[in-house]
Amino acid sequence: MGNLNGSCSTPSISRYLLDSLAAAGARHIFGVPGDFNLAFLDEIEAHPDIQWVGNANELNAAYMADGYARVNGFAVVVTTYGVGELSALNGIAGAYAEHVPVLHIAGTPSTDTQRRGLSVHHGTGDGDHEHYLRAYREVTCATASLTEATAAADIDRVLAAILTSKQPGYLALPSDLVRRPVLIPAPGPAAPRLPAGGQPASVEPAGADERAPAQLFAAAAGPLLRGARDVVVLVDALARRHERGPQLDKLIRKGHLTGAVLLGGKGAIDESYERFAGLYIGAHSEPATRLAVENADVVIGMGLAWNDLNSGGFTARIDGAKLIDIQPFGATIGAVGIPGLTMAQALDELSRLVEPPADDEVATAAAGEQHHSEAAADPLETQALLSQDTLWQRIGAFLRPGDILAAGQGTALWGAAAQRLPAGVEVIIQPTWSSIGYTLPAVGGAQLASAPRRRSILVIGDGAAQMTVQELGTLAREGLDPIIVVVNNSGYTVERAIGGRTASYNDIQPWNWQLIPAALGTGATVASAATVAQLDAALERAVADDGRMRFIEVLLDRDDVPAMLARAARALAARSVE
Repeated sequence: MGNLNGSCSTPSISRYLLDSLAAAGARHIFGVPGDFNLAFLDEIEAHPDIQWVGNANELNAAYMADGYARVNGFAVVVTTYGVGELSALNGIAGAYAEHVPVLHIAGTPSTDTQRRGLSVHHGTGDGDHEHYLRAYREVTCATASLTEATAAADIDRVLAAILTSKQPGYLALPSDLVRRPVLIPAPGPAAPRLPAGGQPASVEPAGADERAPAQLFAAAAGPLLRGARDVVVLVDALARRHERGPQLDKLIRKGHLTGAVLLGGKGAIDESYERFAGLYIGAHSEPATRLAVENADVVIGMGLAWNDLNSGGFTARIDGAKLIDIQPFGATIGAVGIPGLTMAQALDELSRLVEPPADDEVATAAAGEQHHSEAAADPLETQALLSQDTLWQRIGAFLRPGDILAAGQGTALWGAAAQRLPAGVEVIIQPTWSSIGYTLPAVGGAQLASAPRRRSILVIGDGAAQMTVQELGTLAREGLDPIIVVVNNSGYTVERAIGGRTASYNDIQPWNWQLIPAALGTGATVASAATVAQLDAALERAVADDGRMRFIEVLLDRDDVPAMLARAARALAARSVE
């Protein structure tokens, strides 16, 4: 997999690795220096096609890599041994939960040190150098501790698994191997690629018909679709990770089908299409959306990965007999399981099976979310104090096709979820892992990956922002210019909505947010908004100040939450004491 750049000399292990990363699409590598990775960092800085991005800490580096991978399709984070690896582990576990292809490379002690079981700093003091490798096996699709004999094969194997499964992988690079010549294995069968979950795909007998899964799918789906009047395509995160959005939009338009999304599917299909029915979240959906999904004759599920949040506290009610459940490496239709079928194959078959209505009538789906009006604002309203509803009304109207929207895990997630998005908006959220603070570094990674540079908007709570705000300096150093909206509502409002409304554990120390961007060296324009008019003015200035970071603090009541969160919080509160 490594690119030898036409050189006659044998490349080093690190050069083989870096050429392989560049071939996989990595143009930047995130991380933090440490003495066990410094030799490798020298090689990164010398590489012609890869730029080093140093982060404030390893957790933020993993978060930033995650955002980069969502736009770029692949990302790399580098840390030192032990303390650095474990600092990044939360971010890598989030990428595993959310199916994001990130490679973590850890610089580790020399092979001789590890062989002799010597205790070194950054370690646990017991001479066991595989603690961290074992930990990473739990949250990656493939791992390897590189050796001189098998480095090339292991690099190829781990990268193939990451790019196929859309989940993270891990490589330990001992410090003494960085500049050792790589041993290129003799040509032979390609390393097997691994599907999601890291389990080897079943091997078909020699001569097996490659069309067999597609034919079986068509035979099972055809009778279900024939005569179906109301067909809903329900989309979740795995469809986006496997880049099926354009194919889905084409299918929906061809068949005049209804589209709907789960939380992770926000932005995966064109929500501006007239037959978009909204966000399905079980019993907490808007009534029209719930009716459209649950009463459909057929539901085509694309990459559905249910959990308590996206199912509305497990209140989703979709009849399995009418569900065509398509996953990245297989499908289920009723009692028929079809292993080995890719999403692309399934959509190819569906495009042949689905036909426009004979009468060519296009009925508009009853959407739970509505397009935002840009009518002139009511003068009385603009003088009113901001609320969650007015904040998100303004943010929704502010969005443009092709924007990147990052919403922190808190009130921002639920405010963003209720918006009907313009076409092509990339949504950065974590509905499964739900780590607060994630989106601030992630929006920087996402914007850095976009080419040409896309306008990026982050909405994040004050509690979440306090966790990762130091990465503003990194974003500024890299010339990034997101619009950052910090919701100052005096602490963990999303937790207050679930429990402990007046408890001290949901309080945080107030910060002077107007001084933070300058203290971190950003040069950002700064604004504060407590009224609708002030927010409108701040957003208008944000447009005028395009090209530099913009920081807007909005002041909201600590108990004010988006309507969707109010509904979901009741279910979460009930489940938390079961």
